[in-house]
Amino acid sequence: MSREEQLRWEAQWARPAAICAFVAGALLLAHIILLQSGLNDRAQIEALPDFLLSIDADSGTFTASKVCQSLGSLLLAPVFVYLFRAANARGAGMPSWFLYLIVIGPVLYALGTMLGSLQQLDVAHDFADRGNEAVRGTRGDDLAEDMLRDNASAGVFALSFAGSVAVGFSYVMVPIRARRVGLLSPFMSILGIVAGALFVLQLVPLVPVVVQAFWLGAIGAIFLGNWPGGRGPAWRSGEAEPWPTSAQRRGLEPTPERTAEDEPQLDPAEAPEPAAAVERPSSRKRKRNRR
Repeated sequence: MSREEQLRWEAQWARPAAICAFVAGALLLAHIILLQSGLNDRAQIEALPDFLLSIDADSGTFTASKVCQSLGSLLLAPVFVYLFRAANARGAGMPSWFLYLIVIGPVLYALGTMLGSLQQLDVAHDFADRGNEAVRGTRGDDLAEDMLRDNASAGVFALSFAGSVAVGFSYVMVPIRARRVGLLSPFMSILGIVAGALFVLQLVPLVPVVVQAFWLGAIGAIFLGNWPGGRGPAWRSGEAEPWPTSAQRRGLEPTPERTAEDEPQLDPAEAPEPAAAVERPSSRKRKRNRR
């Protein structure tokens, strides 16, 4: 594909890719909002038993949150495919097989999420049938852990884990290579790495979703050319060009297209000789002349 054909392809698919990014971010936020709205703080009930009782009492909200999470994950595929093709067209050097990982990862993760949610609903229903006394205090917490462990499926776990690793790798790999060819700023590249690491590790429940949603909204703005201060020149030229720094945008530093090394250098033999300094009489000599 020639450079002009690549730029036409990017212009044609920029809006669909941006819409996918915006919708994916919104769905991920909706997933968290729905999930949190269905939880109740029951007295004398630990966090895990309370979670199971809450999703059993409001299974519709829980299912809707998981549907939003799965759909949001699926929409990551076109976002990363668009950025992958744009970066590789400028010499990012990502292997062609990585494109399959970008597409398969969200599918595996979405499938594992939906199957896992069905298992959680079954466990929650059985747990709620144990009665109020059985689910209170530490005894209820131990019972919830045992039931979840006994009903866990190795196949579902493998799907979810493989999908999360693939998606997390896409968050890391694609932004890094896109930054090298000038399609993303250093900030967006680092934020993508953070989003990928949090997506796999899940150290804090809400933070990964917020970071992912922000990154997706920002990447959609870049696809549409609405990034504050303008996006990098590589989007316009179709070639690898550094993303301008803030100082270069303000004109305080040379732009990447013309640096100090690019300035014409004069041969030392052709350099003009400096003008001879005019000797000025000292103040003492001028005083003597006045006398």
